[in-house]
Amino acid sequence: MVLNPCVLPDMQVAGHRHDPLRTLPLQPTRRTILAVLAGLALAPLVRPVLAQDAPIDADLGLEPDNLIAPVTAAYQALQSYADEGTVETRYQWPDTPLLVEHHTFETAFRAPRKFFFRFDADSASGGDTYVIWCDGGPFQSWWKSTGVHTVHDNGQGAIAFLTGQSPTKDSANLVAPHLFPQAELVGPSYRLIAPSEDGVEAVAGHDCHRITAASRVTGTQTIEHRPTRVWVDDALNLVRKVHVGPDDGSDPKLIDEIAYLIEPQADPDIPDARFTFTPPQG
Repeated sequence: MVLNPCVLPDMQVAGHRHDPLRTLPLQPTRRTILAVLAGLALAPLVRPVLAQDAPIDADLGLEPDNLIAPVTAAYQALQSYADEGTVETRYQWPDTPLLVEHHTFETAFRAPRKFFFRFDADSASGGDTYVIWCDGGPFQSWWKSTGVHTVHDNGQGAIAFLTGQSPTKDSANLVAPHLFPQAELVGPSYRLIAPSEDGVEAVAGHDCHRITAASRVTGTQTIEHRPTRVWVDDALNLVRKVHVGPDDGSDPKLIDEIAYLIEPQADPDIPDARFTFTPPQG
């Protein structure tokens, strides 16, 4: 999955549009390139997407009447946001043992651009950790597996989320695209193509309505065809659950799914210390 090659210099903040004249091309540092290469090496081997002959319509999945648009608007209206969540991955190739992993993550945001995200992998899978934070200056990231701490200055904040796609099972991009829409991030609950209503169902005791789609935009020239279902809290209009199934056309016996459970908080009080992180030495 690929992000747009241009990002906003300071990341677009919720509720504010950025001057397009200040948009700059990415200029990754050597450490950033190494981190991205490491992410590609750890990425799943089979994740087919449909590559287009020409760039995808920039508005695909972002139409004003798209069912996800009110969800993004709800995130944009927040002055602060926090969550805790889990990721469950289930994978089984036919005639092989079922592999199930359980991971955790947490997010914090305060307008205009303070941000914190941490992902901790299942200890059975190696116990990796990936962190993204912004205390008001440049976005920064740290990846335990590589030991790399990167300061994403000069408008390169989106690289932190791009690099985090694989190690966080894309949980780093569950909420961030809604908080920073002008950064053109992609994620499991964002840029769904032709989504439709899919009934109602409670999640952890909270009434939700379901939105489903067969495909979503994953880059400037890529579309992923994996059935996606999003549970949206009726009271908050924020995402509580996302389920992604196997690629369209996969072996019927293949199990390849990921489920995200989120406990969102709208406009909580968050201390400044929440947006800082000191990478371990060594």
